[in-house]
Amino acid sequence: MKTLLVFLAVTLLNGAFLYPLFYLGLGREVSWWLVAAMVVVGAFCIYLLVRYRKSL
Repeated sequence: MKTLLVFLAVTLLNGAFLYPLFYLGLGREVSWWLVAAMVVVGAFCIYLLVRYRKSL
């Protein structure tokens, strides 16, 4: 479970950073709702990792 949460947190937060850079570089419109959702879910995964660090 811990490995999955770490993977999701890293992937989502990196994706939230790189997705707008990639799409703006291509000249396309960025879905800011998707970026916000990736940040929220990534931050929630980090919260779960910190909250349950002793039991995971």
